[in-house]
Amino acid sequence: MDQDFHYYGAYYAARIGGGFSREEATTIAKASNFIDFLDNERYGGYWRMVGETRKKENRDYTILAEVDYPRYSFQGSWSTGVSGSRGLWASFHFTPGNYPDPGDAPTHEEVHGAAVASDLPGHLIRDVDLDEDLGIDADIAKLLNRPQSALSRCLIRDTVRCLRDKSRLEAILGLAAGGKTLLEGPDKEDVIRRFGLLLLGGRAHTIADTWAHQDWSATNKAINTYWDISGDYVPSQIAQKIKYRGADNEDWTTVRLSSGYLLTNENLVAVPNNTTYMGHGWMGHLPDFSFIKYQYRPCWHSRSKEPVQRDNPVQYSHAFLELCSLFSQANGSLFDPGSAGDKLEGAKRAMSAHWDIGDGNNCPRGLSAGQWITEMGRLDIQEPSVRIDTKEEPDKKAILDGQIDYKSMGGTRYGTYYVNLFSDLYLFQIAIDYNFQFVKHWTAKHDIGANLFNGSWSQAYGPLPEAIEQFLDD
Repeated sequence: MDQDFHYYGAYYAARIGGGFSREEATTIAKASNFIDFLDNERYGGYWRMVGETRKKENRDYTILAEVDYPRYSFQGSWSTGVSGSRGLWASFHFTPGNYPDPGDAPTHEEVHGAAVASDLPGHLIRDVDLDEDLGIDADIAKLLNRPQSALSRCLIRDTVRCLRDKSRLEAILGLAAGGKTLLEGPDKEDVIRRFGLLLLGGRAHTIADTWAHQDWSATNKAINTYWDISGDYVPSQIAQKIKYRGADNEDWTTVRLSSGYLLTNENLVAVPNNTTYMGHGWMGHLPDFSFIKYQYRPCWHSRSKEPVQRDNPVQYSHAFLELCSLFSQANGSLFDPGSAGDKLEGAKRAMSAHWDIGDGNNCPRGLSAGQWITEMGRLDIQEPSVRIDTKEEPDKKAILDGQIDYKSMGGTRYGTYYVNLFSDLYLFQIAIDYNFQFVKHWTAKHDIGANLFNGSWSQAYGPLPEAIEQFLDD
């Protein structure tokens, strides 16, 4: 998914689903969107949490907490190495979901209530063809991201629990670096409130991606690649073709997604080669366009099987409904789709509005963002208090507040970041570390993805200590 959904779609869902105020929903939306922008290139360094809110020329800051090179939630480039960040992709963008429910998993009705559960398709396990030559074994097969998986449901249940129980949010904050100071000031209640909204927004991003990123995984393996759509053997891995269509009355377009010197259209960029297998890199932007349908022959199926067809407007509408349910429960009630029919239809119009991706001058995320704003106006829903330009990645207005200074280190990116302790940026850092710890603990407990969290990124320090595990089983 892209900024049009992660920001404007999340905001819309928070307003109509959770009944959150304009300001609260904007905070949720900024957190949802910022998962894709807290990256190693812009934030990978030494964080010093300070009491000041403005830059000081002499850098004589009051340092209240320190975290050296904390984890980030997106890998902005390949400079840190693909293999070291599997835990990152599993925690935020490709949660493992291709396995039967463990005995302690909540049911769909327990998570969403009967009305929402009946409007969602449920958890479907993919039948993966194991292939020793491609490195696709039973353990790798479990890593495919699948919507409504047991892990996805547990993330929703845990988020609702946290948002409904301020004492739980307070306890998590209390364990963080600088936590005691965070909670002893006169703004304690505001700190806890903002932390809850930022956690809710970050989790909304992960849940939404289970729909857009389904059938891709957090591993640098050939399971994320595909055969040529013709079904014929094509020896050059850069030559695999897929099909897509924008509107229902269009014919299918056969295309070879490409990169580098072959790139002529940013909308059709991808990395189809034999060195980069992470996530949906081979499929480029297509999973992130809400209005697109596409066909491909995944390598987790044999070449002879029928192509998989993805109908993004349908899948995105499921994602939107699940976010409405999440936000509604976070604010204390079950979501009733029947009472929000016109607003759900408005969301569907925003997600299905077609833009020609064959025209490289079109920026789908920018055009779709405008459609979300149009639908809000049509239904008399105030737009976010901060309007961001989704063509920018990111717009300065989309960045969470808190960094007040930066000191470079010999021209490298490993500099020192001075961040206000009480800021949304640092509270968000705590929230993503909690999410990472939750996913790591849950997958280990259920014997899924044994090597996902062995890389350098997963071994880095975060603001939360190992003691956070005491919250993950109770």
